[in-house]
Amino acid sequence: MKRLAFMALSAVSLAGLFTDADARKSYFGVKGGVNVADITSEDADLDSRNRFIGGAFYGIDFTDDFGVRLDGLYVQKGAVGPFVAEDGDTHEAIFSLDYLEFPVLFMVGFPTSEKFAVNLFAGPTFGFNMTGEAEIPEHGETVDLNAESFEFGAAFGGGVEYVRSSMSLIGDFRFALGATSISDDFDGKNSGPAFMVGVKFPLGAR
Repeated sequence: MKRLAFMALSAVSLAGLFTDADARKSYFGVKGGVNVADITSEDADLDSRNRFIGGAFYGIDFTDDFGVRLDGLYVQKGAVGPFVAEDGDTHEAIFSLDYLEFPVLFMVGFPTSEKFAVNLFAGPTFGFNMTGEAEIPEHGETVDLNAESFEFGAAFGGGVEYVRSSMSLIGDFRFALGATSISDDFDGKNSGPAFMVGVKFPLGAR
């Protein structure tokens, strides 16, 4: 119940932020890249693996140097490392977890010229699990991780923008930290950096 109330309050707060967007400078775009997925765990030493991250975003600049952006991303997470199978033995496994993730990022911009700008951002992330499994190549077996349906976390990083006449080319580097465990059966939290490139289109008055 507390989680539902928190999500409802977040939705209302976001609605307030994005109200009357036409009166401000708004934009949207798409991007994609590589998520260097890892899982932090006290019970196992896991290695990262390169996976996909990408989706769309919509943002509003309240001033020339401050705004907020909502991302809608498909994020492949996971890691590689030891896993205790049903037979009680420990095997090398490939952990795969896919999420629909919605970061709410507060942006601070630093224009460097008419064509180039850099920005810093940080904010909470709301993730919804789609799949969660551990593949054990040695056995040719795939085990369901019983992943939690919801993941709360945070993301922070920076980006660059090259402004063209009707659109911008962007680069995005971020580091994500999961605040909730992957599942009750596996002690671990998602984490890791991601790199994305994309295009951005203005919507509001310029």
